[in-house]
Amino acid sequence: MTEILYRSQALEVRRVRAGDGRRQVVTFDSYHEPPGFDRPSFGEAFFLAEGITAIHVMCHGNDWFQYPEMPSVLSLIREACSDAERLMTYGSSMGGYAALRFAAAIGAHSALALSPQYSVDPRKARFETRWASDRRRIRFIQALEGRIAQVPLMVLAYDSRLEIDTGHVSLLTAFNDVEGIPLPFAGHPVGPFLNDVGLLRPLVLSVLDRSFNQEYFRFTARTRSRHSPHWLVNVAERHPRAHGDRAIALARRAVALAPDRPSLHDALGRLLAAAGRHEQAIEAHARAVAIEPIADYQWGLSKTLFEAGDLTGALEVAQRLQRLAPSTAGYHAWASRLREMQGDLPGAIADLRQARRRDPRNRGYRFGSWQLAWRLGHMRLRQALFGR
Repeated sequence: MTEILYRSQALEVRRVRAGDGRRQVVTFDSYHEPPGFDRPSFGEAFFLAEGITAIHVMCHGNDWFQYPEMPSVLSLIREACSDAERLMTYGSSMGGYAALRFAAAIGAHSALALSPQYSVDPRKARFETRWASDRRRIRFIQALEGRIAQVPLMVLAYDSRLEIDTGHVSLLTAFNDVEGIPLPFAGHPVGPFLNDVGLLRPLVLSVLDRSFNQEYFRFTARTRSRHSPHWLVNVAERHPRAHGDRAIALARRAVALAPDRPSLHDALGRLLAAAGRHEQAIEAHARAVAIEPIADYQWGLSKTLFEAGDLTGALEVAQRLQRLAPSTAGYHAWASRLREMQGDLPGAIADLRQARRRDPRNRGYRFGSWQLAWRLGHMRLRQALFGR
């Protein structure tokens, strides 16, 4: 059922045939950890169930598709989809960036992007503060980062209360005819919220069939938002009137509505930790990890253990993070900090060197490595001279 159309060290393009092939979708990868291709494609199960042929563009790392081979890969995809009567690109966050930017290159009739970026190149989006290590590392290819070509229907959905995401929307709509769906407190990305309120499936299908009605999705999302667990936790974490006990109560309500969603337990853990309820926060984070042991939830658990004064537990989780996502510099730097606080300077230096290898442009890692090495040398000199 799955056909590999292209594979390299950086990219894998899979086609999953379904239905009669008249409607086809090309999806682009979201940000993921750990690196590699051994995971389901974005939207794979959904399109298979809907009887829609889908081509999935998978990337080994989180490079915002900045690969020299991309033009030839897009040409290959265009040829593979040439018989489609309806062709849509689709992606979320990093994948949304690609869905809008590469739609014309594959001959798409429509594009749907959830919480997309215009670019993460520091020269083009200075307001973007997320993924700092990736932004320093990536070598942006200007041929891929030029003006976005228009396709007949371009739709994006975004959290209109997230300043960074609205900054990208302003850039994306400056030169293109893009229909936006503002979704206050929907979060980043907005897909889970849309799923909560029963709008994700109809949105995807309406953009594919070009029957999309912007006002319907705006109105319906607004009227249903209070029934969304993800909306509740985003209000709890960001709304100025929702703080302390009220914020925790909103998050608990969200968890009660959808106890199988790990992101809700993780959000509850953050709010409990902020309120100083570390024991309950650790329980919430641990529940998130038990449901889905991805790096984000383990990261929250490690930080809360640290805040609770459990350095040993925090380091144990940090070591799991290092094994789970070895290419992420921040996890090595976090482990280094924890080892330093426990007095293990050689271990701290080794971890910070790992961080520097992953993010060599980070001046903080360079200075921290020098400082730790100086302290270790000074300590060994004292031991040699005074035996202590």
